[in-house]
Amino acid sequence: MEHSMAASEEAMQSLAQWIDWLPNHHDATLNSRPDVMVLAARYGDGHLRAAKAIGLALLLHNPAIKLGILDYYKFVNPRLDNMIRWVYLTSVRFAPDLWRWFYTATQRIDPESGTQKFLNSIGLEQFYRAISPKPPKVIISTYPTAAGVVSTLKKQGRLDVANYVVMTDYSIHSQWIHPAVDKYFVGGQDMLEALAARGISREKVVVSGIPVDSRFREPVDAVRVRQQLGIGEEPVILFMGGSYMPLPEFSHVLSQIDRVTAPHVTVVVAGREENRKKLALQYQRDSKHPMVVLGYVNNVHELMGISSLLISKAGGLTTTEALCRGVPMLIYRPIPGQEDANAGYLVKHGAGILAKDQDDVSQMVEHLLTHPDDLRKMADRARELGHPDAADIVAEHTYQALLGREAHGRS
Repeated sequence: MEHSMAASEEAMQSLAQWIDWLPNHHDATLNSRPDVMVLAARYGDGHLRAAKAIGLALLLHNPAIKLGILDYYKFVNPRLDNMIRWVYLTSVRFAPDLWRWFYTATQRIDPESGTQKFLNSIGLEQFYRAISPKPPKVIISTYPTAAGVVSTLKKQGRLDVANYVVMTDYSIHSQWIHPAVDKYFVGGQDMLEALAARGISREKVVVSGIPVDSRFREPVDAVRVRQQLGIGEEPVILFMGGSYMPLPEFSHVLSQIDRVTAPHVTVVVAGREENRKKLALQYQRDSKHPMVVLGYVNNVHELMGISSLLISKAGGLTTTEALCRGVPMLIYRPIPGQEDANAGYLVKHGAGILAKDQDDVSQMVEHLLTHPDDLRKMADRARELGHPDAADIVAEHTYQALLGREAHGRS
């Protein structure tokens, strides 16, 4: 039994490495002519993380599937890609009201408008030329631009493919909704109702949850993880500031957490930015409470598994990971637009609270740590909202579509 379990873990690691390899080798992945193509984008890492979760679930279902995972913006002119990326990152970090205006202005845009047609044409011809020699049978988009392009090609009669869209936030936006989509996979019942209100057939919508890494449903050895971090039995506050949070605000949240008088340990995930980690280490030296400072980590599933509360912005994947782990969230500085909606979803359903400003953080944490019943209720609500099997659900629908198309091709 131990040998077979070890072999299974080894096979899982091998598949995960292969999944990681695919989007980093664009041309080789394209040249393999995959039957199932998952299109993501590196605007934040949530879209790609969802794509990888789906890919791994597919290969665990059937390792023989010819799979491709691609960054859609590799098909876009590099100058245009760089400009779009710069505008997005700059606006969400330094001009959030501008991004909120754009998000709101396009939330119900007419699909036949010039703006929508332009968005649905970004990279279209390059993408079509690349896949036309042997098109995939199923395309899954975890990024809205890709979904619009595939829909346009289907509508033009240039592409015959099962077109699946996996929404990676808890809000409905016109950029995700297109006429030639065969199936939408959404995070919750609220989204199904919102799509139906926009005229989308309920038969096209699957309440799957947002796909996350399969490790978020595995049990965590809390004693081992705490020992590795060098912490005791105190409640753990996990702070994931994210690269979009300006350093002054990151610093202020750290000081707010340390003002909390109730016993706790703070685990800070600073990510890849060295200046963010250095700042956290400065706070660690003078902190009144134990503090662990980490850089980039690949065991968020374990850190969430020992945490009583997560302080973070409301990215779709981070939010979903917390729900799957049953970790309540204190949401701070969500990106305007989609993350505002994610925060609203958690608050509405009792799985999160939203800090209105920096000074709310310490009061909210103090209240939750000194009222454990409130914290427990939030954790219960989070578990009820989580869909840890979301990737499996998307994979099963994909596999059935693939079998159907192969059978049709043989008839």
